[in-house]
Amino acid sequence: MSDIDKLWTLACSGDGQAFGDWAGRVERPVLLSLRIFARAIDTEGIVQETLLRMWQRSQADGPTIEGEHASLRFAVVMARNLALNMARKLRREHLVQPEHIPVDPQAPRTDPASDPLLRRIIEKCIEALSGAAKKALEARLLRGHVPDAVLANSVDMTRNTFLQNITRGRRQLADCLRQNGAHEHEAFR
Repeated sequence: MSDIDKLWTLACSGDGQAFGDWAGRVERPVLLSLRIFARAIDTEGIVQETLLRMWQRSQADGPTIEGEHASLRFAVVMARNLALNMARKLRREHLVQPEHIPVDPQAPRTDPASDPLLRRIIEKCIEALSGAAKKALEARLLRGHVPDAVLANSVDMTRNTFLQNITRGRRQLADCLRQNGAHEHEAFR
């Protein structure tokens, strides 16, 4: 029995702390399983709704969830169904391409390139940046693991100027993303 399964079993016996620990372990995989819906709906909201429903299920006297990582798989399927329903309700299902929906709904997608349209929009917006803001943001994106002082020096800026240009670049990028149909929370995740 995995740690997730043990925590779920404890949560079903009324242990609120165990449910919190369980939720902390499954939140990220559930969110990753919803990446294909990022352009269509608020995936964070769907994750919260899923966790709320899983809490209610843990406290209900109904059929138990059994099997290896069964509670995680159940939560992923529930989140996917909630996401599909929300996309339909908002009439945004056209933003979720059927070929990107996993055949096995219990298998979370973790491919960071799962939304090629969003990737093209981001690349277009980065290309549209201008001047020092573009220079600073590209340095950060290409070599983000390097300290700011070193990055600033590599683009002939002081550290403070570099950070101001990062802020300007992010603001320009966010405006461009909004103008092209992407929401900021989708791109800066």
